[in-house]
Amino acid sequence: MLIRMHFITDHHEICKRVTRSVKAGTVIPMHETETGQQFRLATLLCPPYSSNSLGHSHSIYVFDSNPSRTDPWCNNIYDQIVQHISAGYAVVYVGEQDEIATLRRFVRIGFPVEDFIQSGYLTIISKDTFYSPIFKASVLLEQWSKIFSNIEKRIGSSELKGIVGIGMPTDSYFISDSSQQRLVEYESLAADKYEGAIEAMCIYTTDLIFRMPLRHVIRLLNAHQNTAHKGGILKPWNTERGLALVRKSFDASLGNNVSEMVFSILLRDFEMQPEAMIIHPDSFERKLQILLGGTAAEIVLNTLTIELKKDIAY
Repeated sequence: MLIRMHFITDHHEICKRVTRSVKAGTVIPMHETETGQQFRLATLLCPPYSSNSLGHSHSIYVFDSNPSRTDPWCNNIYDQIVQHISAGYAVVYVGEQDEIATLRRFVRIGFPVEDFIQSGYLTIISKDTFYSPIFKASVLLEQWSKIFSNIEKRIGSSELKGIVGIGMPTDSYFISDSSQQRLVEYESLAADKYEGAIEAMCIYTTDLIFRMPLRHVIRLLNAHQNTAHKGGILKPWNTERGLALVRKSFDASLGNNVSEMVFSILLRDFEMQPEAMIIHPDSFERKLQILLGGTAAEIVLNTLTIELKKDIAY
């Protein structure tokens, strides 16, 4: 199943309407697609964050904020989009539900929306329309590729410094275990296919990501090269970092002596390959529960969740 993207053709006019509506407090009606589905799309041209600390990578941004309040993480992303623009990159932003509301926020912060709509450097798409568990992982990746290809054709590859894709999964990914598994499968496939041609920024909030079992959270982290933090810092995510958090959580919940004994037993179970505890978090959880029993294992896993949350939050 393919998503049919219908872009607003008169970008200059839609920008003027958005600007007028912000001043007047009126609402712009949704764009009606050929299929009869209503979703609002606006296209703006915008270059990505050119910070040397970013480069081209597949990174996860986990904002420690209440999902009912968009502004804390949203403003941070807007700032980065502005930096991308200044650097000469194109940005695809799939982070919010309502494209028109996003345009209005840009207008309110003084973003030169009209100029960038005309130049075509930013593409804004509803995450509910695009980034949903109803689509298979391969289909989602195909849609991203088509959008990137269209941008290059429209602007010209010689004019672009690069492309940044900014995506936030729709909330429906976090409702059920099957949907969560679909999200993990998508991110894992994206990691397998990632070749460094674009800057990939995956946005989450701590509230949403930690609705998932710990094993899914670790698999999501394993699918990314870095975790992002304030000041444009990207910290590499690897098995060493994950194991350090495991050891810290064991010590905090079991005490040093018992912690060392438990870790040694698990290490033997994983054939003396400690990295396997992070690479295969499902097996790690299962072996820990067999070794300690359900209640004690739950305490350890809860402690690990707390430490992980502190470590990866933006």
